[in-house]
Parts: sequence; structure tokens; C-alpha cells
Amino acid sequence: MTLTFLKSLHRLPSSILFVSSMVCSASFATSAVAFELQQQRDLYDQAQSMLDEKHVSQYKKLRPKIADYPLTPYIDYRSFLVDIGERTPSEVEQFIARHRSFPFSNRMRAPYIDALARKGKWQTLLEFQTEEPRGETYQCYYYNAHAKAGDKKVAFAGAKKLWLSGHSIADACDPLFEAWDNAGLKTDQLVLERMLLAFEARNGSLMNYLKKQINSKPAKRQAEEMKAVFSKPESVEAFAKKHKVTDFYQTQTKLALKKLARKNVEMAQKQFAGVVKGQHFDKKTAQHLADYISFRLINTDSESLAKWRDEKIVTSSSVPLIERRVRLAIQYADWQGVEGWIAELPQDKQQSLRWQYWLGRSEIAQGDRHSGQKRMESLIGQRNFYSVAAAKELKRSIKYPTSVIALNQDMIKQYRVELVRIEELIDRDKIAAAKSEWRWLLERAEKSQKEMLAAYASFKGWHHLTVAASIEAKMWDNLAVRFPVAHRWWFNFYGDKHSIDPITLMSLARQESALDIEARSPVGARGIMQIMPSTAKYTAKKYKIDYQGYKDLYQVGKNIEIGSHYLDGLLKRYDNNRIFALAAYNAGPHRVKTWRERTQGKLDAYAFIEAIPFKETRGYVQNILMFETYYREVLGVDGAFLNPHELNAKY
Repeated sequence: MTLTFLKSLHRLPSSILFVSSMVCSASFATSAVAFELQQQRDLYDQAQSMLDEKHVSQYKKLRPKIADYPLTPYIDYRSFLVDIGERTPSEVEQFIARHRSFPFSNRMRAPYIDALARKGKWQTLLEFQTEEPRGETYQCYYYNAHAKAGDKKVAFAGAKKLWLSGHSIADACDPLFEAWDNAGLKTDQLVLERMLLAFEARNGSLMNYLKKQINSKPAKRQAEEMKAVFSKPESVEAFAKKHKVTDFYQTQTKLALKKLARKNVEMAQKQFAGVVKGQHFDKKTAQHLADYISFRLINTDSESLAKWRDEKIVTSSSVPLIERRVRLAIQYADWQGVEGWIAELPQDKQQSLRWQYWLGRSEIAQGDRHSGQKRMESLIGQRNFYSVAAAKELKRSIKYPTSVIALNQDMIKQYRVELVRIEELIDRDKIAAAKSEWRWLLERAEKSQKEMLAAYASFKGWHHLTVAASIEAKMWDNLAVRFPVAHRWWFNFYGDKHSIDPITLMSLARQESALDIEARSPVGARGIMQIMPSTAKYTAKKYKIDYQGYKDLYQVGKNIEIGSHYLDGLLKRYDNNRIFALAAYNAGPHRVKTWRERTQGKLDAYAFIEAIPFKETRGYVQNILMFETYYREVLGVDGAFLNPHELNAKY
């Protein structure tokens, strides 16, 4: 095993610090206040407790004492929400207008509509909400209000639109649907249409529910047949041949063949021709279905199926499918195939850095070193993984454009109140509210102001907010802003403990969460290194780490401790190979095992990364390797893009 690591993150060089005339946050301080800051905070907390009990009158007596406190409008908001259903539309609109600089102003309409609906104030609701709102529940209320007001045409058109969904619908729609049904407008045909939508959404339970709502015998038969082919897609060819050619049956046939392809792709391929012929699918539809099946045949071991797949891909216009076929050629080191399949892509895709790099690699591999090196030469000097890969192929230094920015407080002085408020939220550890404020501020700022806000956040050490602003401002070349040196003590400590380069840990955290210590993914990963609670529990038990539950993952030190232990385990598992370890961190060791079995040690590092079939994981590995390069430049630290043992490994 070869170990290459850096024992400590180096001090940020003064040459990259921002030139700033803003000496401290005091320049953004509000006017004189009645109490010291801590006294105001205590009173603010008392006010929150009062509103927990809905004691609005007590809060109003206290409010003058914290009138100048930056967060007081948040309590005004809570106070306003108490009995909001008794407010008039003009009162609500005026409150929203007065608080435009607060993110909650964008959320005021929903609780008011909720309250009016609960109280049955339908006419008031329509006075306030003059057009269809966003969100299914509020649309239900809106169209039900029209029904209650006697505007049946608008109400029932809305009911039909809402009802035609492949998923369950909000309970708030029940009164509207009942009125629509009682008017005789929910026909068997509409039930069948919704069953089709449920079929497409793979929602068998909803199909069963809808099937029971059909009245006529012909429609019942159609519903039974639809559910049967949904439950047993192996019968799709017979289904296609049995039924007359209509949009209704063509849609079912397409959905059933796709379901069969997910279940048994070889059977789907066998039935493809009969299905296309049986329902007289046009050329475009047939190609779409062939693309769907071909994608699932990418890794087939059958020569006949591979031949069929490639014949269909040649006539396809699906860029993701053709690119997947290029990667299959790379997976098998089929350099002639790499050239041939890239040629099937649209011209703009062929000219991308990605595929120009692989054309250069294929030319070199096939003996045309001059053409390949010339092509590689044209890629060097850009801020891109493939530009770096080309530079490494030619043994050239890495180059890419960079920029710097000087903070100019005059450009953001109009936001001084918001910035004071955000700082107070951060100081009080109300991070979610601070992030919300920051997003709302960025939405309203111009591009040049967004750049200055990124510079200001960097100056203040608000790492995640810095990254968020740099992305909004598209500051791609400003490495110092895009890649804050965050939580360096923790990364140094656990990097030293595990002999992992702290830059690797920081780069992983930058990719995982954009340095947001309170990040939570849709699947439940938490914290700066985005650790799943189940992974945390397993890792803590294995390494005897004190871990009390998922809330610990929002503590930056604990999160980095667990994440670094987990990554260390992966690095040890893969002989200190970052490519395998990072891919496993993102997609799981079981998938890395599958991918390695497919490539069978025939590839180099770059080819293995390209052959990763998951777009997310492929980009994940590439990004972290690039992020390490950027962090090394920010810190003035030398280091290899890929270490010798990673370059020499068989993939």
C-alpha cells in the first residue's frame, strides 16, 4: 500500500485575501438600542415563549423594548399568524408588502388560505386569491371556493385537472370532487384515463381503487384488462395483437412493454417486434421503445441481444443512450468502437471536452499518436476534468483561468439591515433561518451584488453562504470564494488521525454539502459530510465512537469524526485508492464491486471513472478530484492529481 498524504492544511496565503474597507460588522450595526444585545436576546426569547402560548397581548406590551432588535419582525410574523383567519385580505397584503425583505413574506399566502378554508370563508378566499395558487392543497381550496360561490364552470374544470393524477390527491380536494361527482361529471372514461396515469406512475394500489369506481360493463372490462397487463406485463404482445389500435390501447401497450423491460429485458426484446406490429406503432414510437429496451441491454452477455441493441442504437437520436454505448466501448477498451459511437452523437456533443478527450485517447491507442496528441493539446488550459486529464496525458502542467474580487461595501450597503439580521441568526445558531434569509436576499440582488455578497460572506467566514452566493453569481473562476477553507481544525485533526489528506476530507465535504453543517438530503443524509444515520450507527459501533443519534450529525466535529472514519475504512478496503473509495462513499461498496467485475482490471484510472454508469457517481468522483486541485491552489500546496499507485492500479 502506498500512502500519500498531507499532515496539515497550510495557512491561507495573505495574497488571496480580499481587499476590504469593511473592518467589522459594526459598520452595519443598527441605530442605538434600548438594551444591550444580550438583554434584547433574553427579551426576544421571552416573547417567543409568550407566543408559544398565543399570548399576543402580552407580546405587544413587551415589543417596544425590542423594537430595534434585528429579529423582532420574526415575532411580529408569529403574532400576525395567530387568528390570521380573522384578518381581512387588505391587512394580509399590507403585512406582506411591509416585510418584502423577509423570506416569510413569500410564505404568508398559504397560512391565510388555510385559515380561510378552515373557517369556510370562501368568498374572502376568492377576494384574496384571484388566480390559481401554487400547491395542490391550495388549488383544492381555490376551486372549492369557486364551487361554493356558484362558479361551477371554473370549479369543475379545476376539479377535473386535479383529479387526473397518477398519485393520491390531497384530502383538501374531497369536497370539490364530491360536488364534481354529484354533478355527474366524473365519467367512466375519466376513471380509465386516471388509471392510465396510475399505470404510468407504477401505482397499482391506486389502479385497484379506481377500478372499483367504474359502472358500465364495457368500462369494467377495459379496467380489468388494464390491471391484468399491469400485473402481468409478460402478456403485452398478446394484449397488443388482441386490441384495436387506439390511443387508449397504444398507451397501455407502451407502458406494459416498458414494465416488462424493467422486469425481464430479454423477454421484452423478444416481444418487441410483435408489440410494434400489433399496435401499428409509428417509426418514432418504435424507436422510443427500442431505446428503452436497449438501455437495459447495455451489459448483456448475449451476442445476439448485443447485436440487436447496437442496431437499434445506430438509428437512435437519444444522446444519453449513445453516450452510454460509448462508455461501454471504453469499458471494454474497444478504441475503434469509441470512435465509431462518438461519431453517432450530435456535432455539438462530439465537440465537448469529454468526447474530444476520448477521441484523442482512441487515436493514440490505435497508433495515431500525432492526431491524438494534437487533439489533447487543444483541450489544455480549461477549468475542466478532461482538460486536466489531457494535460496529464501529455505530461503538462495543469492550467485554467482564475479570478479575484475585492469587496466593495458600497455595492451592498442597501442590504445592511438584512446582513445584520443574518449575522444575528448565525450568532444565535438559527442556521436554517439564516440560510433562508440568504437565499431570499440572493433572489433579489443583481449579479454584481451577488458577487459582493459572496465576497462579504467569505470575509465573515460564512462558508456555506459563500458557496451558495458564488454559485448564484456564477463565479466559476474565483477559487478563493468558491472553495472556502472551512472547519480546518477538524479536518486537520481527523486527517492526521487517519493519515488522510485533510484536503481530501474538505473537498469531499464541499461536494457533499457545499459546507452546510445542517444539510439534509431527500434520502436523509445529514451534515457537512452527508452521512446516513444507518451508516453513522454502523461506523460508530465499529470504531467505538460516542454517538447518541442522528442529531449528532449536525455537530460539525462529530460529523467529520464519523465521516472520516468511514472514508478511512473505504480507503483501507481499496488500498488507499481514492477513486474506488469516493465512488463507494457515494454509491456504496456493492456497486463498486459490480463495476470492477465488469471492467476486470482492463482499464486505467480515467477510463474506469468514465465507465461508471451512474452519472451522479461519475461526476462526484471527478468533482472531488478537481476540488482537491482547487484547494491546493488556494492553499499554495503541491500535490498530484492522481497519486502514482492510483495511476498504476488496474481497474
